[in-house]
Amino acid sequence: MNLIDTHAHLQFKDYNKDRDAVVKRNSKELEAVINVGAAIDSSKGAVALAKEVPNFYASIGVHPHHPNQWDSKTLTKLAGEEKVVAVGEIGLDLHTYKPLRVLRSNELDDYPKPQLKDQTSMLHEQITLAIERNLPIIFHCRDAYDELINEIGQYKGTIRGVMHCFIGDANQAKRFLDFGLYISFSGNITYKGNNTIREIAKNVPNGKILIETDAPYLPPEPYRGKRNEPIYVKMVATKIAELKNLSIEEATNITTQNAKILFKI
Repeated sequence: MNLIDTHAHLQFKDYNKDRDAVVKRNSKELEAVINVGAAIDSSKGAVALAKEVPNFYASIGVHPHHPNQWDSKTLTKLAGEEKVVAVGEIGLDLHTYKPLRVLRSNELDDYPKPQLKDQTSMLHEQITLAIERNLPIIFHCRDAYDELINEIGQYKGTIRGVMHCFIGDANQAKRFLDFGLYISFSGNITYKGNNTIREIAKNVPNGKILIETDAPYLPPEPYRGKRNEPIYVKMVATKIAELKNLSIEEATNITTQNAKILFKI
């Protein structure tokens, strides 16, 4: 398939037991996969996979819930590695998890209480790095879309990038599009209750839409409750085709071309 999964995490511990098989299967079936860092260690892991697999690429960054893992010097060094195509995932996240919530990935264990000041400082440093290296940005956001809009408005015209796994409202999507950003959708676009996200996806201009899996998270129907994989991005493409009244070939060509333009792959 000439599909590109623009956001996955095959370096996460969810794949430790069978990573070689997963990598072989997904690299064979897809044109490209971008593995995205969420902290220093997983950014290093994404770079390592990109070096090992010809059609794998890496994004490096520190997720807003990991200010305690911030290391500007190391991140700057990683940004210069071969096949690093973006800075991210970075952004703002004010979602508060229940204390006893058990999360599968080491990158998301023990989320701290959101501290907007720390997140904002780290966000701007990483935006500056992206501008200096002429790299696009993969933005993460949860329960903080208006706050993120306020923070990145000053960079309009100087940054390029994508709102990863968008779950905001139509007005917020318009604001990000006005900034020149792409909007990306993942497997949750197939979930029964997500009519709002589907309506937004339907109205995102074809030239500004991307698809992803966010694997190992958010597997599309009928794989909910199981570990996600990049190959399931085809189901996201199928849903986009349905919403936009396109053929699967047209939806694939549009999203793949958009990914190649943004990430220069």
